[in-house]
Amino acid sequence: MAALVDLLGNSLPDAAILAVSASFFFLFGGAVASLANRMWFRRWPVHSPFDDKLADTAHSGLLALSAFILALMITNGVSSLTKTEDNARQEGVSIYRLGRELDALGPAAGPAKAALAAYARDVAGDEWRRLAKAPNALSPLAQNDLDALWTNLRAVQKTLAPTDPSRFDLARYADKIESLRQTRLSDANTNIPGAFWLILIIIVAGSSFLSGREKPKRFGMQVNMLHTAAIGLAVGLVIILDNPFRGETSIDPTIIGHALGQ
Repeated sequence: MAALVDLLGNSLPDAAILAVSASFFFLFGGAVASLANRMWFRRWPVHSPFDDKLADTAHSGLLALSAFILALMITNGVSSLTKTEDNARQEGVSIYRLGRELDALGPAAGPAKAALAAYARDVAGDEWRRLAKAPNALSPLAQNDLDALWTNLRAVQKTLAPTDPSRFDLARYADKIESLRQTRLSDANTNIPGAFWLILIIIVAGSSFLSGREKPKRFGMQVNMLHTAAIGLAVGLVIILDNPFRGETSIDPTIIGHALGQ
């Protein structure tokens, strides 16, 4: 199930994800209710008022539980997206400031500036793509650039006076860039566990099963299918928000790629 969610998130635009998810739950809810009535509830055509009340309570509880879970996941997804974008912008600012410091140091800092530019380019061009797909991973190209940056920064620092404030600034900006990069991997790995989707489908199937207590009429079937389609829309939104590095609703990699104005 997690692999299917990953495939949907990486291969379809947001509108198509919503449409596919809503359509699946629309048909799924109707099919479960119809089969439940034909294969199960018709065996007990007569039931007491207490049975009806108990079934209504269970039906309402399952629907409320699915709505509550989806609301939590959507809230968490929006929060994660906002936090990840904020971290990316902080990293972009740190890259710009480090580049400005290196420019001020002149030709001696040229190799370090080139490594920094390569890092920004490879993060936007390669790392984002790797973070968008499972298993999420950082780019080895960007890591090589970062290692080269540290090596060249150390060489530049050796040419500076011990009291020169640039020595501290160079290390501070580079350290912040590396820390924020590790945070980016953590943000990509906060994906929804595969068991969540199975649990949600079981809950929706349970509510649709109870919708089949009576012989389905056209109006009742339409209400049930529209209800499950609405759940499907919410599920589609959760899929869209599941990984902040993929799809249309994702963090723009140019925040890093264009941090140096290149």
